[in-house]
Amino acid sequence: MADVHEITAAYERWIGDRIPLDAAELTRKHTEMAAHEYRFLRGSYYLWLVRIGELAPELLASTRLPVIGDLHVENFGTWRDADQVRRWGVNDFDELATGAFLPDLVRLATSAALAPHLDLSRKDVCAIVLDAWAGTEIRGALDLSDKGAGHLRALVPEFADAAAFYAKLAAGAPAELPAAVAAAASRIAEAGWKPTWHTHEAGTGSLGHRRVVGVGPADDGTPHAREGKELGPGTAEWLATTDPGLAWPTADATLYEHVRTAILGPAAATRVDGWHVRDLAPDVVRIELVGLDRHDSERLLRAMAHATADVHGVDAAGFGAAVAEVGRDESGFHDAVRTMVSSVEADFAAYRA
Repeated sequence: MADVHEITAAYERWIGDRIPLDAAELTRKHTEMAAHEYRFLRGSYYLWLVRIGELAPELLASTRLPVIGDLHVENFGTWRDADQVRRWGVNDFDELATGAFLPDLVRLATSAALAPHLDLSRKDVCAIVLDAWAGTEIRGALDLSDKGAGHLRALVPEFADAAAFYAKLAAGAPAELPAAVAAAASRIAEAGWKPTWHTHEAGTGSLGHRRVVGVGPADDGTPHAREGKELGPGTAEWLATTDPGLAWPTADATLYEHVRTAILGPAAATRVDGWHVRDLAPDVVRIELVGLDRHDSERLLRAMAHATADVHGVDAAGFGAAVAEVGRDESGFHDAVRTMVSSVEADFAAYRA
């Protein structure tokens, strides 16, 4: 198998030829990836795809659905839909594509098995993910006000202090962004929004990509923020050029809006010219994994599997076929997760060395 450092360098050269990258942030990303197996997994989706092709290519032959790609247990959070209903589900679609569904489930289970704050065995993780995903009734992302959402609602952090939240965003260095992206941000903002634009750092996988945040008041004086992040081409496109013999996920420019509408996604979000624009607000948060007991860990992972199914279920017929496919080979799923956990651990050790 190819060396982890060689693969990382090759991918970064490829993406750097297509969008500008921040060298200092890339260095920070490498440091974060060397800190823990889970953080390494978050920052190396390109490597995940390579290892899937080398170690578990049969996963790429599974039913093709809308897939999240760079899925992990911190890829879920809250938002406000078009009716201002607060919902919870998958909140990062940087690698959204049409592709085999099983790598999504294997990656979610692998991330849960590696996450340091989830007190669950790999065997339990696999059982929870499969059972919850296959048993999902597709109907859009979870409404946190629903009676049945109380267990999850209790885990969502309290709103941050609004003044401190926006002040922190506005403390970044002044930044520039394409006029079309700024215009798109204004279109999905409140009337009369007057932002100043600043650099913004977040996440692990996208470190190095240009990321900015606009902060300012609307006509009514209330503060608001919109983040713009340059995505670049999907990572699977890189694999399609280096190893065209496998059925990698394929990009579709219309897929994001289709999925966002189907799952009742955030109203204040859009894509333009290779950038993703979204709302940042004190009540747009994720559930922290630190401090969860076993019972809450199980329930949260189950909810994550449901949310993943919401995305896959945008293709209703395909989702039905995928559920039947998983039911035929549960042991294969367990084997794939074990293989990929071992692969991440070995690559992490080599990366640190």
